[in-house]
Amino acid sequence: MFKRVLIANRGEIAIRVINTCKRMGVPTVGIYTPSDKHCKHVSLADKSVELHTDENSIGYLDIDAIIDVANRMKVDAIHPGYGFLSEKPEFSERCEEEGIAFLGPSPRAMKLLGSKLSAREFMSKVGVPIMPGTLDPLETSDEAIEQANKIGYPILLKASGGGGGRGMRLVRNDSEMENALTSAKNEADKAFKNPTIYLERALLKARHIEFQVVGDSRGNAYCLGERECSVQRRHQKIIEETPSCAVSPELRERMSELCIAAVKRAGYTSLGTFEFLMSAEGDLFFLEANTRIQVEHPITELVTGLDLVEMQLKIGSDVPVEDVLSEVRPKGHAMEFRINAENPFNNFFPAPGRIEKYMEPAGDHVRVDSHAYEGYVVPTEFDNLLAKLIISGRTRNEVLNRAQDALDRYTVTGIKTTIPYHRLVVRNPDFRAGNYSIDYVKDHLPQDLLKTTEFSLFEGVGR
Repeated sequence: MFKRVLIANRGEIAIRVINTCKRMGVPTVGIYTPSDKHCKHVSLADKSVELHTDENSIGYLDIDAIIDVANRMKVDAIHPGYGFLSEKPEFSERCEEEGIAFLGPSPRAMKLLGSKLSAREFMSKVGVPIMPGTLDPLETSDEAIEQANKIGYPILLKASGGGGGRGMRLVRNDSEMENALTSAKNEADKAFKNPTIYLERALLKARHIEFQVVGDSRGNAYCLGERECSVQRRHQKIIEETPSCAVSPELRERMSELCIAAVKRAGYTSLGTFEFLMSAEGDLFFLEANTRIQVEHPITELVTGLDLVEMQLKIGSDVPVEDVLSEVRPKGHAMEFRINAENPFNNFFPAPGRIEKYMEPAGDHVRVDSHAYEGYVVPTEFDNLLAKLIISGRTRNEVLNRAQDALDRYTVTGIKTTIPYHRLVVRNPDFRAGNYSIDYVKDHLPQDLLKTTEFSLFEGVGR
């Protein structure tokens, strides 16, 4: 096992990794930027080092600065978390050059699956159904229009080098294409330093389904079931659950086999996620691969009994894990609610500021992963995820009832958060019946949900 692990991240995911390392007896090194010196992960790591970077760069993206800290602190492994450098092959390659274990896939596997275009081409060769679209970059609007007419509108323009809704544009007809393509390229170039855009068919009323995969250091591959992530705003997830109401046992088994075949053929190690869209007819189409740990990994942990960060550490240090992973059979149900510093009654607009009061719910089957605390000032330069409320139970209905109680007891004052929206969602008949799609937030705005919810906690909210 490793002697010391550096966590190249911040906030909630940094704390998540620290907690597992502490339990396993592995010392940790945290990093932070000047604006992050009061972030909770800084005090929880065994050692924390301020990053000294160019004033025009974000420290958590500065490979040289992070490697400098790693070498000075004599770490033998780096956990990238999610976001920032977690899916950058050049970071994985640099770790390899320095003799530091990167707790994720190899640079080769990351390049193969990290680019959406190369991942689409690879998965199609494995036999995984992919969304109809292009496999080559789009250069001109005329070319994009020609391809869109072959596929059929509406279509989505998508950035090959990133995600989170950036570089994505919905196009309904030829006249919208030129402006949409220019806008998508500019946004992708700014966000990912990669202006490559491709297109694929846009499914209406689709569901977002993803499969958690693991590849170990001995060439074995495993699929730990699916998660549904259809409740999204701006193409970013805010509620996830496992298993999905829409996936039958037969479909789960068939897709798991395909995912396992893809992991083996790619020579993929560590955690990964294959994301799909499900059509109204129940067909799944591959979207992209995430070559890292996911924000929503805790719900898979609760139904499998695994610690997925522990799996990353063991796989990265060549500790056998096949006896554990081969016996995993997910059972029960779990949901995750992302608590963001946003005002759901103002189009989920970011709401940074100082937290005045912070009280988390507690109890059996209730887990909170968070870096928030009373007095913490939510910064403007980073993602505004404060916490994840994770609920488990034997059945989906049991989870919903527990989530309703936990959300009602979750208190954050001084800033706006997504908690009131989650309270409304778990009371909504459509959501409780499992009748929802990626258009759920658009079709169930907070103001609309308020009109149909008789509950005293919402008096005056959003007005």
